[in-house]
Amino acid sequence: MPGNSLVVPVVLWGKHAPTHCISCIYLSKDQKTLATGCYDGQICLWQVHPDTLQMTPRCLLVGHTAPILCISKASILQDNNYIVSSSEAGEMCTWDLVDGRCREHIKLPQVHTSMQAYHMSNCEDVRLFCNGYYPEIIVMDPFSLEILFMLSSKQNPDWISALHVLRPCNRKDDVVLALTTTGMVKVWTLLGHETKHSEPIYENESKQIKPLNAVCIQCCPNNQRTVLVVVSKYWQVYDAGDFSILCSYLAPRGERWMSGDFLASDRIIMWSDAGKGYLYKLPANSIPDNKNFHTPSIESDSPFLYCLLSQPDNKLLSCPPAMRFVTTRRQNREHRYLLRGDSEGYVLVWNIPEISPAQLHEIQNQKPPQPVKMTATLTTSLTEAWASMIPSPVGILDQLEKHEGRSIKLTASIYLPLQSRLVVGREDGTIIIVSATQTVMLQLLHGNHQDFNNWPPHQVLSGHGGRVNCLLYPHREHSRYDKNHLVSGGVDFAVCLWDLYAGTLIHRFCVHAGEITQLLVPPNNCSTRIQKCVCSVASDHSVTLLSLTERKCVCLASRHLFPVTTIKWRPLDDFMIIGCSDGTVYVWQMETGHLDRVLQGIAAEEVLYACEENEANNASSEVGLANPAVHFFRGLRHRNLSAIRHATQRGLHQLQQLGAHTNNDDPHMQRTHNSPLVIQGVKTNPKDAESHILFFDIEALIIELLNEEYAMMSPGSLEAAGLIAQSEYLKVAALTQSASPDAHKKIVGILAKMKEGAETVQTRIQAKAESVLKQGSDISKGRKQRRQLIFYAFINKYKL
Repeated sequence: MPGNSLVVPVVLWGKHAPTHCISCIYLSKDQKTLATGCYDGQICLWQVHPDTLQMTPRCLLVGHTAPILCISKASILQDNNYIVSSSEAGEMCTWDLVDGRCREHIKLPQVHTSMQAYHMSNCEDVRLFCNGYYPEIIVMDPFSLEILFMLSSKQNPDWISALHVLRPCNRKDDVVLALTTTGMVKVWTLLGHETKHSEPIYENESKQIKPLNAVCIQCCPNNQRTVLVVVSKYWQVYDAGDFSILCSYLAPRGERWMSGDFLASDRIIMWSDAGKGYLYKLPANSIPDNKNFHTPSIESDSPFLYCLLSQPDNKLLSCPPAMRFVTTRRQNREHRYLLRGDSEGYVLVWNIPEISPAQLHEIQNQKPPQPVKMTATLTTSLTEAWASMIPSPVGILDQLEKHEGRSIKLTASIYLPLQSRLVVGREDGTIIIVSATQTVMLQLLHGNHQDFNNWPPHQVLSGHGGRVNCLLYPHREHSRYDKNHLVSGGVDFAVCLWDLYAGTLIHRFCVHAGEITQLLVPPNNCSTRIQKCVCSVASDHSVTLLSLTERKCVCLASRHLFPVTTIKWRPLDDFMIIGCSDGTVYVWQMETGHLDRVLQGIAAEEVLYACEENEANNASSEVGLANPAVHFFRGLRHRNLSAIRHATQRGLHQLQQLGAHTNNDDPHMQRTHNSPLVIQGVKTNPKDAESHILFFDIEALIIELLNEEYAMMSPGSLEAAGLIAQSEYLKVAALTQSASPDAHKKIVGILAKMKEGAETVQTRIQAKAESVLKQGSDISKGRKQRRQLIFYAFINKYKL
């Protein structure tokens, strides 16, 4: 929300937990916070008890627009509780684990699939070594998200599929070991003075090996003599000296390896897409401390599975789970866990068992050998957390479910601050209009109002034949629209125009061949006819301009082959630019509805970029004109004197308008009035019911309460309360002194009459207000009392 005032957010989640299909998982070093990223772009922070590992969902971080691919720590310092996340859209964010605030964010053209935090020898804190869908290794600062330098490939450059950073024993330099998708092993040596302005940093060594599209490469931390390479179908152990293969093992039938790591110099842990963990003992020729190291492998001495980590239910998962092996240290003891987050939102934790050599020998001597099976130490999910809460989380319209005797999913909502109304669309096609303050009071505050069956009163609009997908109040976007009009779009392919106050259906537009997905308004500098239209987008890839005054479709753009992702405007050229998911851009004439051109590739990107630049120029100025400098240079290029003259006149006019509106930009000259309450609908998944965030602006709330209270007080009461001092009256009287006694008498008489009239009007208003309050019941005590209840509840809750 804009401004620097204190805003207290409160979330009404509803009775059902949000969908959380986990894509990556991370546990902090202090073992107090677990972070799970999901395919919908959110990150859930769980508060973890360090001793019992009991987890409680604490907050949901919303900022990414695509699936979260990887999460990494941002610092090794004890007091810096930060993480870095990266999404499939190239977005990167640095989050504060304490309050959930986003410290820094950036969007890169590169998409990271893995990030490794490593403390280089010449740095105070860690650096992020990133690899993904690009041929370089990018090294970044985790707090500024600045690219420090890149590691490039000279021989057979290709995407880096896996990497590992280590520091050799008794050396001060760092070594980066990476594997490309084509099976080329590359080694970089970092001396500590690399910068992005230096020469390209190429690999020192490279060698071709068998594995293609490797998912993991790990060097044994105990001796740095062996390297584990994991491919989806098998894993192999190599000698770090010459990269010769020591042993290999296939994945279980029907499963694919996801990653692995070393438990010790002779043991490894692997996990598969079935959500299981496998603990293996390496053969003698793969153990550096063994006398048979690097000898040819024999059939009788192969990798031995001695422990299996699984769950007895073995339920099928809709997508591969996110798994991670972590090592933490508490009270001088090392703890090792295998974490798993699945598509159902469940988090599982296995405590890696410490099996002694004697126990391992006993397992090997069994006929036939049977691995030790272990179930998860802890299992939890958002659904279980919701079920355990007493009382259960509330929704914004829970009172209707109790009265109607059924639960109807909320699918869309819009808040009207001037009317203090909340408009909510539901899955059955109905639209509910209810007083926002009353419904918030019902959910958050206890009192007699909770015992009434018909409170708060609400209005029901029925007209859609299915789910309501989107709502739009055009007058809120711009004052040119009728304040009575409300627009809704549904799954029944229809756009409905409602009279908000009468509760009647004015018109039903049926021009789409798919469900309505979005409603928006054109810019205010379009033609007069287009200014009375709203724009609707449907799932059949069509876009329409619907006139609310003419009650008909003005423009139907319906030749798009792929879903619509972007809509831009060029009002002065009468163009509506539509971008699709395949990168194609369609340019439509709004007045005539003709398709002007179809662009692809670089030309399409340039057109979209020009539209964004034009919008930025319009936003930075008070007048909605395109940049006159662009038209001026176009006129010079085409030697068009008329265009040059017109652009010059427009530029001078724009400068005059900017000068005339300079004072309006001064915050001391103009102060916007914020609403004390703002309600924002939020969905974590398209299939979920809509939750709602209540933003309480404490400063605006206090100001409005004081305004209402002072309006009920007479000037004498204000002076008695110390709100107006006698000296202030004397100052005003001194300012009104005149050299002429007659003029002075006239001014004093006018002021006396004004004061007497104000007191008389004030007395009448106060008497009328007292009579209304006496006649009203406890339900209708008035807007002031409701706001006072809400305000004092938050004062007590947050100790403000």
